Amino acid sequence: MSQQVDLHTPHQQPTGPTVWILSKGEFGEGGNVIGVYADRDLARGEFTNQALNMSFAIDDARQNDDGSIQLSAGCDWLALEPHQLVTAPQIQNGS
Repeated sequence: MSQQVDLHTPHQQPTGPTVWILSKGEFGEGGNVIGVYADRDLARGEFTNQALNMSFAIDDARQNDDGSIQLSAGCDWLALEPHQLVTAPQIQNGS
């Protein structure tokens, strides 16, 4: 089963500075970071490239309220997810 994910759908981002991390791996084996992007749209090309080059056919695609996207293809996964940056003031304040 293949689903199309719309990278232009409005999404709710966490407050504060955010980066988008593109990663891939195998279920139960962990994964690797492919890239870190300042904006979700900047990751679109590499996300598409990685999705098209997965070893198996995509069998599940999900977009969450925060705009993150997860694909699974057999035992492989691909994810584009927002992560808040930890800043010096946050560390000094113990946040």
